[in-house]
Amino acid sequence: MAPPVPEPPRPPVEPSAPARPQRVRPEPATARPPAYGAPVAREMGGVPSHRRAFTGILEPQGAAEPGQIDDHLVSLLEPTSLAAEQYRTVRLHIETLHRERGLKLIAISSPSRGDGKTLSAINLAGALAQAPDAKVVLVEVDVRHPGVGQYLGLSAARGLSSFLLDQSTAVESIIERPSGVGFAVVVAGPASSMPYELLKSPRLTALFSALRERFDYVVVDTPPVLPFPDVGILRDLVDGFLLVVRANRTPREMVRDSLATIGQPRVLGVVFNDDERTAVEVNGDGAGWRSYLKPLGGARAA
Repeated sequence: MAPPVPEPPRPPVEPSAPARPQRVRPEPATARPPAYGAPVAREMGGVPSHRRAFTGILEPQGAAEPGQIDDHLVSLLEPTSLAAEQYRTVRLHIETLHRERGLKLIAISSPSRGDGKTLSAINLAGALAQAPDAKVVLVEVDVRHPGVGQYLGLSAARGLSSFLLDQSTAVESIIERPSGVGFAVVVAGPASSMPYELLKSPRLTALFSALRERFDYVVVDTPPVLPFPDVGILRDLVDGFLLVVRANRTPREMVRDSLATIGQPRVLGVVFNDDERTAVEVNGDGAGWRSYLKPLGGARAA
């Protein structure tokens, strides 16, 4: 009699409370990968384990009230929480690259909408700004579906698109410094009917150059990698990308295609979002990856 086949884990029927980023322990360099380790290595494009992180922050359905900060921004509202601590883990990696390579412009992207890239960008900016004397600016380049202003309770009447379209607009006029937030912000600004052409403006290169001179870190919230061509424009303007992937939802081929589009030399790390386990350990037996190993062609994140 054949042994019973264990039933795979099933997702909860009801959504749980907002999950928080979980602590990650890097896998030993000498660890032998499990049988399913090869597909993971391929889809990650060779991204080493110390450049992977798990978080549990989802994009909220609503937006913050004007002048208020969305409560998912743990780096700003709960700086001593475990969730905020995990963003400081990512911050440590970025700070190391800053010292060793002079890295300043960090793009945050994702394969598709709904993976949590915008909240990850805001929380990372908040974590970087907690360092003494660190000068940080968050730039919203996702002019197709902006959200930074909503989460931070800021007006979108003036921003990046204003600067790119109007030669007379000065850099300083689009930089906001919200009270209670330790970093400066450039929101996307008024919507444009031609976002791709807008981002091809040479004034975007000029803006990034100016921000490099004024700030230690420039965190860039970009459009999703797929299916828009915008990341192809931004790839050569930034120092590297953090790719935010929604665990259990983002299909492998989308991760693989996104990494290929960005290019391996530009990938600073991969952040697995929406990981609701109470503890995450990436160890020699690969346990930390099991929940992500879903079949190719699975349902896309919303």
